[in-house]
This record gives sequence, C-alpha cells and structure tokens, in this order.
Amino acid sequence: MNMDEKKQLITLAVVCGVFFCVELVVGWNLSTENSITRTKLEELEKRKVSAQTKLNTIPEMRKKAADLSEIVSDYTAILPEIDEVRRDAFVDTITTLCKDSGLTILEAVPVSTEVRKSSRMVRPVPGQVAVHPPFQRHKYRFEMQGEFSQFHRFINSVESHPRFLRVDGVELYPLDQGEGLSSASDPKKRLAIEISTYVYDEVKVSVKEIQ
Repeated sequence: MNMDEKKQLITLAVVCGVFFCVELVVGWNLSTENSITRTKLEELEKRKVSAQTKLNTIPEMRKKAADLSEIVSDYTAILPEIDEVRRDAFVDTITTLCKDSGLTILEAVPVSTEVRKSSRMVRPVPGQVAVHPPFQRHKYRFEMQGEFSQFHRFINSVESHPRFLRVDGVELYPLDQGEGLSSASDPKKRLAIEISTYVYDEVKVSVKEIQ
C-alpha cells in the first residue's frame, strides 16, 4: 500500500469519526429534548386529569350546597328579620307579650353581645378580607312587674313565639325593696329578664370558591 492510499484511508477514518461524533451529539441532544418534552407532557396530562376531576365534582358540590342551603333555610325560617330586632320593633314585640300576660313593662335596654378579643389573638393578615359570622345575636334586658302567674304566662308566650326568642336569665324580687313581711307577701313582684335572638345573614359562595 503506497502513501497516497494510506492518506486516503486516514482521511476517510477521520471523516467517519467526525460524522460519528456529530451523530452522537445530535442524538444525545434529541434524547434530552425528548425527555424534557415527555416530562412536560406528563405534567400537562396530570394537570388535565386534575382539572377534569374538579369539573366532574362541581355538579355534586352544587347539589350538596343546595341541600345545605335548604336545611339552613328550614332552620332560619323562624329567625326574625333584621327590622324585627331593632330596638323599637323588638321592644314592641315584648311589650305586646307583657300586656297579653297582664304584666307592666318598666324598662327595656339593649345588652352588648360583642366578645372582647384578647390581645394575644393573632392579628389579621394585611389585605385579608374579614369574614363576618352569618348569625348575628341581639339581646335585650327588660324589667317588668306583675304577679308570678303572669310571669309564668309571659315566659311561656316567649318560648312559644313564632319567632325564635330565648330567655337567657331571670331575676325575680319583691316590688318593694323593704324587708318587711308586707313586701314579701305582696303578690306583685318585679322581674328582670334577658331575652336574645339571632338574625341570619346568608353568606354567598361562588362556584369558584368551592372548587
């Protein structure tokens, strides 16, 4: 084999080697890209399945929300409207019950139902929307006078009222604060009673929030 043939063989070998290296690099790059693409496709498929699962649960969640709303409506039907618990309206309601029972109402004052927040409680996060409870409590203190049988009739009328009214506390003492026997034997007494109720403010929940 002469020198020219050797050079040709060497050149051919070099060209083949370079071609092989190029093919190897290109193949490796393609394999890497395919792996990345496959990973992305798998992730997209997972997200698609998750989204489809959520979509499939929306009708069921809507039905549950409707069922719960119906249950709440049944329980809140006996609760008074907001206009019925304003001071004048509420006092008028109790005054009517007092008169029907033969009692005389002496005083009516609202009682605060706010719960004092401890300084140790976690402070709200800036930008966070405050959520108010759907049930708002309203409470009043009444002082009245009459006989015990009339008091008993009045309490029964409160507990059997079409609207929800709850007796929270009762104080019964002589009409006259003296310590004599006449004061103790007087059939008329003075009664201090606290009555509360609740108003329901329905909370609207969007489909987006329940997903």
